[in-house]
Amino acid sequence: MAADRKPRRDAVANRERILTAARIALRDSGISVDMRAIAAAAGVGIGTLYRHFPTRESLVQAVTGTDLDQLAGAGLPDGMSALAGLRMLFTATTTQLLGNQAMIDLLAAGPPSNADLERCLAHLTEIGREAVHRARTDHSLAPDVTATDIAYQLLGLIRIAQLVPASDTRALTHHVDLVLRGLAAT
Repeated sequence: MAADRKPRRDAVANRERILTAARIALRDSGISVDMRAIAAAAGVGIGTLYRHFPTRESLVQAVTGTDLDQLAGAGLPDGMSALAGLRMLFTATTTQLLGNQAMIDLLAAGPPSNADLERCLAHLTEIGREAVHRARTDHSLAPDVTATDIAYQLLGLIRIAQLVPASDTRALTHHVDLVLRGLAAT
C-alpha cells in the first residue's frame, strides 16, 4: 500500500535540488565528485541524498541519462559521404561533451557501466559500420578502415575533449580534422 502513495512535496523538491546540484558538480568535476559536496550544494543532508540515490552510479545515471540518449540518437546525415557524415558526427559529439566532465568520464572509462551507456556505445559502433558501408560506394574512407577504427577514433577524440578547455572549440575542430585525414582515402 505504501508504494501507491505519492512522494511528499518536500521529497520531490529535495530530489530536484539534488539533481540540479549533481548536474553542475558532475559536469564540472566528473564522476568522482564527492557526494557530500553534492548534498551540501543541494542544501540537503547526505542521508537525504542516499535515500533518493542509493549509489553514486544511480545518481550519475539519473543525471547523464538524457545526454546519453542524445548521443544514442545521433547518426550519419543522409546524402553525405561517409567522411562528411563522420565530420558532422565527430564535431557534434565532441562539442556536446566539451565541458561535461561526467560524460567524458563515462565514455572514456572503458567497459560500459550502465544500460544507457552500453546502448549509446553500441549505437556509436553501429554508426561506424554504416560509415564503412557507405564508404564502399563513395570511396571517401581508406579501404582498410573498419567500424572499430571509427569507434576508437571517436573514443580518442573524447579523451582529447578531456584535455581541451571548454571554451576552445577551435582546438577540438583541429583534432577532428586530424582524425578525419587519417581515415580519409588518399
